Amino acid sequence: MKKIRIIPAYIWAAACFILIPITFIKNDALAEKLARLPFMKIHPRYSGGDERIAYINKGLHITVFEPVYSGIKGKGSDGFVQVKFAGTNKMPGTINEAIDYDLNGDPDFEVSINTSDGVTTLEKLNNHVQSVQVSSKVKDYWLVRVNVVR
Repeated sequence: MKKIRIIPAYIWAAACFILIPITFIKNDALAEKLARLPFMKIHPRYSGGDERIAYINKGLHITVFEPVYSGIKGKGSDGFVQVKFAGTNKMPGTINEAIDYDLNGDPDFEVSINTSDGVTTLEKLNNHVQSVQVSSKVKDYWLVRVNVVR
């Protein structure tokens, strides 16, 4: 009787051994569907956080994202703010913008970007602003991440 029950188990294990690699290897459509499930979310550390405010100024579409603070347990004290600059028509040669990331009405930092060579300078207007973490052209827009502390 035991041998009769064990035979279907071995057949099922062999079938799974074959089906699992076939299902997942080179199956981009399945991976895309799995990524769109409601419980799947990209960590803000990689996505830049949720959009906080977007506005148009001097021919630029500017998006300021929520500050991202990540620690081992809960939110840490060090983080960053991501700002996206996209040209309404085309990207200008230089970007000079004052950014208010905490939405208190006062600019927290001014960023100046030379889009031809990527040189980025930061003027701190708030004690919480530290330095530029990343300044990079991505597709047809420019992303800047500025390190901040709580």
